[in-house]
Amino acid sequence: MDEQKEQAVDEGRTPEMRTPETQSPGTLSLEMAAPEIRSPGARRAPGVQSVDRALDILEVINAHGGQLSLSELAEETGLPAPTAHRLLRTMIAKGYVRQLANRSYGLGEKLILLGQAASARA
Repeated sequence: MDEQKEQAVDEGRTPEMRTPETQSPGTLSLEMAAPEIRSPGARRAPGVQSVDRALDILEVINAHGGQLSLSELAEETGLPAPTAHRLLRTMIAKGYVRQLANRSYGLGEKLILLGQAASARA
């Protein structure tokens, strides 16, 4: 491996992705996105982020007695309120969450059906 390729690999770039300093004259370079940086304690769940977030919302509702406001949910999950709201709207449409008369959110009937089915198969 030549020196430029070794430097690219050491910097987390593939050899084909060259910076202006390492590219040949007259060639185009690819812009590289900055690597994702997470705080040391942040968890990285495998799979689909929106599913992970939706399940976090369900678990938080359950852990707090089955009823929370949007602002409480956003605070407890660490999600921006608009993101939490979009996820809640989807789960309401599917029956996994319900909006109560006081505008708080609770667990939906579909979860009961899934729980009963899982219990019957256990």
